[in-house]
Amino acid sequence: MKSIHRQRGMTPIGWVMVFLLIAFFALIALKLVPIYLQSFSVGSVISDLKNEPGIGAMTSREITSTIVKRLDINMVRGVGANDIYVEKTGDIMTISADYEVRDNMLGNVDIVVSFNKSVEVPAR
Repeated sequence: MKSIHRQRGMTPIGWVMVFLLIAFFALIALKLVPIYLQSFSVGSVISDLKNEPGIGAMTSREITSTIVKRLDINMVRGVGANDIYVEKTGDIMTISADYEVRDNMLGNVDIVVSFNKSVEVPAR
């Protein structure tokens, strides 16, 4: 019964384990937050094409160039012309950015996040 009264809290090893757990989740958050912020910028650029006048009359190359320029202005890295797809089917044109971001987390452990943002616009 005496040992119950002597317990005063966590041991230093317990505190180190709690600190390491908090540091691990903070590291993951510090790596993922910028990736998702860039994803929101990509989604914004893609969805803004719906309001672009004359987008239906542009060629695939012109649309891709417009998107890449806007992403460059927004300082989005990791999305290039190879990740943007323009598909015309009848009266609808589908513009999408399908890409993945790979970021080094710790040592040889990477974080891989894939995104697919798309919008449909009239083709003329």
